[in-house]
Amino acid sequence: MTLNRRAFLSVSALTLTTSACGVIMGGTIDAKPAKREGPLNDAEFEALVKNAKSEGSVTLYCVAGEETMRAWVRGFQEQYGIQVAIYRATVSDIYRRFKEESTSGRHLADAVSMSVPAYIQDSVDQGWAVQYRTRAHDELDPTLITADAGYPMYAVITAIAWNETAVDTALQERLAQGDYTALGEPELKDRVGIVGPTAGGTQLGTHLAIVDDAHLGWEYLEKLRSSGAAVFESAVPFVANDLSAGEYAAGIGVPDSVAIPRIYEGAPIRIGYPDPAPASMHQFFVSANAPHAAAGRLLLEWGTTREAQTLLAEITGGLVAHRLWRDQRPIRAKSWYRPPANGIDVAWQQNLNLDDSDTFIQEWLDRIG
Repeated sequence: MTLNRRAFLSVSALTLTTSACGVIMGGTIDAKPAKREGPLNDAEFEALVKNAKSEGSVTLYCVAGEETMRAWVRGFQEQYGIQVAIYRATVSDIYRRFKEESTSGRHLADAVSMSVPAYIQDSVDQGWAVQYRTRAHDELDPTLITADAGYPMYAVITAIAWNETAVDTALQERLAQGDYTALGEPELKDRVGIVGPTAGGTQLGTHLAIVDDAHLGWEYLEKLRSSGAAVFESAVPFVANDLSAGEYAAGIGVPDSVAIPRIYEGAPIRIGYPDPAPASMHQFFVSANAPHAAAGRLLLEWGTTREAQTLLAEITGGLVAHRLWRDQRPIRAKSWYRPPANGIDVAWQQNLNLDDSDTFIQEWLDRIG
């Protein structure tokens, strides 16, 4: 079964289908409307800071690499003296864990980051997320705020990545142009990694685009797999370990924001963007059942400021959504770097439904494994 790529939204095949109410462990949890809060005036904000400091800690669930997030939230910790605990997993696992905790009454997360708008929308619909309006709300691109709850962190753009010491010059030029067919060349047999569609929004967008391409399709992915390509559940360890060390020469479904920090560290990695380049935003929101409610809200307040957004762009190499931010990322100074030729594609996420995405991912798992 082949489905049009604009008919899906990122959902793991392991995720239960959501409806008006969730059924967990034999019990039914009725959905409640999301809470609406903010913006705060100066006195209210001062009170929030005081309460957050008294709580002393905040727990963030995130899809972005743990090292990346730790480097970013260090600024929050230094400014407010509040410690940030981080739980990092793939987007499907984050959603599943947050859903199970929300419906079972075992609340651990204060703030949650996801790269799939449908997951955030469902969290709002089920009453698990707060529609919290930060003081910096109007300084952000409104099209990148999901369900009045999920605030943009940074853009994740899909890329082809390779180790420049493991690929010859001619083939590197094809990869730099975003040529997926270059990965099928004999010299890359058994040396390609495929980051699967359950890893995050941009990976799902990648595989939907490939399947929907008349020149690629399922046949391309199946041939790549049969030529010895390995499947990875997450881009972070694949890039940091396997690709950086040259154990694999190249990979697809690699977010540029995963590769760029490694490049800054001196890893011999290069990236090229397919055309179009599917993209998604890491977004974060406050849990309606946050154990550290004030600290969770303060983290969202801090994370949407121009200063925090600029810091995030510097650390990740990703684009951010603050209107006053100017793109001065070091990656642009690299002589080999080429931005996406025709911009990025976020339209693949629009008007998509959960059931069809489950069907696509299950077919992907059946075909590619």
